[in-house]
Amino acid sequence: MIYHIGKTAIWFAIAFGLAACPAERFRHEKYLCKSVSFDLESIIVNDTNIGGEVKIIGYGNDRTAIIKAISDNHIEIEASRMTLEMYRNDGSVKISRGTRYARLECERSIFIM
Repeated sequence: MIYHIGKTAIWFAIAFGLAACPAERFRHEKYLCKSVSFDLESIIVNDTNIGGEVKIIGYGNDRTAIIKAISDNHIEIEASRMTLEMYRNDGSVKISRGTRYARLECERSIFIM
């Protein structure tokens, strides 16, 4: 009887320990856009929280941007003089800089560990 209770307690502890592990430890979203006119090759999102940093890789230089709003299908990013709205479902990016505006069809890749 005591053996059965001990064995049950061990299985319960193992199950509880495995359930406490997060299903997603790391997420890497990359949007490959290739827009020379906006100096935008790709956008890398690692931190998917409001205020998180996003890396914008350009042909001339790299920049960091801040996430202003985020949901399951939309990310709004603000960089110096540039605003980006990224649609996570289809990978398109709406970009505006001053009076210039474009909607880019980007290739999206997601790596989750």
